[in-house]
Amino acid sequence: MRFKILTAVYVLVLAAIIYMADRKEYEAVFNHIKAIPFHDKLGHFFLMGLLSFVVALSFPGSRVRLWGFNILKSSLVVAGLVTLEEFSQLFIAFRSFSLADLFFDYLGIILFGQLAYYLKTRKAVAPDQSL
Repeated sequence: MRFKILTAVYVLVLAAIIYMADRKEYEAVFNHIKAIPFHDKLGHFFLMGLLSFVVALSFPGSRVRLWGFNILKSSLVVAGLVTLEEFSQLFIAFRSFSLADLFFDYLGIILFGQLAYYLKTRKAVAPDQSL
C-alpha cells in the first residue's frame, strides 16, 4: 500500500513538471539544474526511470516476452504513456520532440523497472536464506 501512495505522489509531481514545461513556467524553478552537464538527458533517464521503479514496486511483477526479452508489463505501460507525452510535444509550439529524450526515457524505464523486479524477487527469497 505504501508504494501505491508513493507512486501516486510521484505521478502528481511528474504531472506538475509536465504542466509547467507545457506552459513554459519552469524557467525560474529549474534554472539551477541547467548548470549540470547533460541535464536534459539525465532528467529523462532518472525521472522516467523512477516512475518505472515505483510503478513496478506498486503492482505485480508479471512480465511479457517481447523481441526475445522478458519485460515487465508495468514498464510497457509506463513506456507507452511516456511515448504519448513525448509525441504530444509536437503540438506545443515551444516544446520539441526528441528521439534522444525518448531513448533516455526508455533506458531509464527498462533499467529501473528491472531493478524493482530484482528487489521484489530478492525480498521474497531473502528471508528464507540464512548466512
